[in-house]
Amino acid sequence: MTLNIFEILVLVSLTQGLFFSIVILTQKPFRVKANKYLAYNVFLLAYIGITELVRAKGFHKQNNVISYLIDDIPWLLLFYIPLFVYFLKSAGNKFSNSKKLIFLIIPFIIFLILFNLIILHHEYKLIYWQVIQDEYRFIYDVGYYFAILFNIVLCILSYFIIQSSTISYNEKKWLKNIWFFNVILLLIWVLDSFLPKNSLPYTNDDITYPVWFGVSFFVYWLIFRGLIQLKLSQEKSEIKGLLQSKNEQIIPKKETEQTTVNKEFSIKNEHFENFLELIVQEKLYRNPDLSRDIVADKLNMSPGYLSQLISASINSNFTTLINDYRIEDIKWMLLNPDFNKYSLVAIGLEAGFKSKSTFYSEFKKKTGYTPNQFKLMKKKS
Repeated sequence: MTLNIFEILVLVSLTQGLFFSIVILTQKPFRVKANKYLAYNVFLLAYIGITELVRAKGFHKQNNVISYLIDDIPWLLLFYIPLFVYFLKSAGNKFSNSKKLIFLIIPFIIFLILFNLIILHHEYKLIYWQVIQDEYRFIYDVGYYFAILFNIVLCILSYFIIQSSTISYNEKKWLKNIWFFNVILLLIWVLDSFLPKNSLPYTNDDITYPVWFGVSFFVYWLIFRGLIQLKLSQEKSEIKGLLQSKNEQIIPKKETEQTTVNKEFSIKNEHFENFLELIVQEKLYRNPDLSRDIVADKLNMSPGYLSQLISASINSNFTTLINDYRIEDIKWMLLNPDFNKYSLVAIGLEAGFKSKSTFYSEFKKKTGYTPNQFKLMKKKS
C-alpha cells in the first residue's frame, strides 16, 4: 500500500486520534463520565478515516474480515451518536440519562442487517431474494445519504442542547468549539457528496481528502487543547464533590485575615440578612453566571432595590461582594491539603470565576498577591 506525503500525515493524525481516545478512556485524570463519549466519537472518526484510506488503496480486498469491517458496517450512522450523548451529559440536559437514547442506534442496526443480507446473497449465496438482487445498490445509497441526514439532525439538536444549558461560560464555549468543528466536518462531507466531481479542485479516487484534512485538524486540536480542558473538567468535578461533602460556610473577611466577621458585613436589616443567607446557604457565588437579576428574583425584589440594599448595608456593590465570597472560598481551598493536587485554575473556576484572567486579577486586587504567591506565603508562615 503506497501512500503519498499527505496521506502519511493524515494517517499519523488519525492514529494519534485512536491513542487519544484510549488515553481518555483509561487514564484517571480524564475519567469524567461524559468524557468517555467524546473518546468514543474520536475513536470512530479516526477508525472511519483509516478505513477510508485502506479502502482507497484496495488493501481490504486481500482480506475478507477487513473487507467486512470496512465496507459492510454502516459506521457513518454511529459516529455522531456518542458526541450527541457527550453534549447531553456535559450540558446537564434532563435527557442525558434517559434509557430512550438507545433508540438512536436503531438506524445503524437496520442498515447493518440489510448490508449483511446483501453479503449473504452476493458473496456466500446462502439466500436468494430478488429484491436484494435488483436493489442492493439502492440500499447502499439510501444508507449513505440517510447517514448524512441523520447526522445533520443530531448536529442541529446538539446546538439547541448547548444553547439552552445553564453550564458555565467556559464549559459552554468548550462545547460550542467542539460542535463548530463537527459542523465544518459535516459541511465538507455534504459538499463532497453532492457537488459534481468535475467541479472539485482535486481528483476523487474514493479518497475524500477534504474530510480527512478536517478530521485530522480536529484530532490535533483535541489533543493539544482538549487534554487540558478534559483534565480541567475532571478536576472541577472532583473539587465540586469535595466542596459539597465539606459544606464549609465562607464569610468574607478583611485583608488582615481576622477570624472574626468583618464589621462592615454586619446585618442592617432583615432583607439584607435574607440576601446573605441565600448567598451563603445555597453557595450562589459559585455560579459563574450569577447576576444581580437572578438573586433579586429569588428574593422577590427588584434588582434596583437589591443594589440599594447592598450599598446602604456595606457600602459596596453586588459584583464586589460576590467576588469577595469567591476569593474567601479560594483562599480556604488553597490552604486546605485536600485541594493540593488540583490546579489553581480549576479551583478558581469552581469558586465561580468565569475565566483564569478574571480570577487572577480579582484575587490580586483583593489580597495583593497572586494565588500561587498567597499559597506559598501561607505555607511559610
